[in-house]
Amino acid sequence: MSTVIYVALVSGGQADGYKAHFHDLPDCAVSGGGLAELLINARQALIERLEAFETDGDAWPSATPIEQITPQVGAMPIPVDVTVDDPPIRVNISLGERLVQRLDAAASAGGMTRSGYIAKAVRVSLGEGSQAQGDFDAVSRRLQDELSVLGRRINDSIGPDSAFTRRMNELDERLYEGVRKAADNVSAAMARKLDDAKAAGGGETPAPAAS
Repeated sequence: MSTVIYVALVSGGQADGYKAHFHDLPDCAVSGGGLAELLINARQALIERLEAFETDGDAWPSATPIEQITPQVGAMPIPVDVTVDDPPIRVNISLGERLVQRLDAAASAGGMTRSGYIAKAVRVSLGEGSQAQGDFDAVSRRLQDELSVLGRRINDSIGPDSAFTRRMNELDERLYEGVRKAADNVSAAMARKLDDAKAAGGGETPAPAAS
């Protein structure tokens, strides 16, 4: 594995989004609503374009250093780095005619070129297929670990035993106590008004006289 860097020329702005094309890959263009999205899309497009070169058995275009790129009006050069297999090189091999025919038929059935099929066969023979699965499993485990850590952080932040939950419970208790006291005060005030009304009327109302 190795890291390659190609320069993308970025134009646009936050209002209408950004666009970019690669200096050494004119037919490879991307866009994005923000610079972060643009960079992600640029890396993905670059990987796919280089893989297409390798599948077709073509050499990768030389990457021009950013220092050698002439600035363009309204365009900002940014380096885009990706980790890929080693750049392809041409090799000469000799195979029997019938074997080549079978090779071409198998490659065509798999939607691949002759060079791409040979490269895949070599990788499988060298055990890189199982290595790739191992890498995938490792990435999956790492992702699960990160999700577990994130879950613990969320639980620590807002879980039942978190400081946040305790503060919310304390606030609920204070609010409940305040409402209860307010209700008691209202009841007491109403009782006092009733007593004052009775006192002003001379006590209890007398019963009507018998006829």
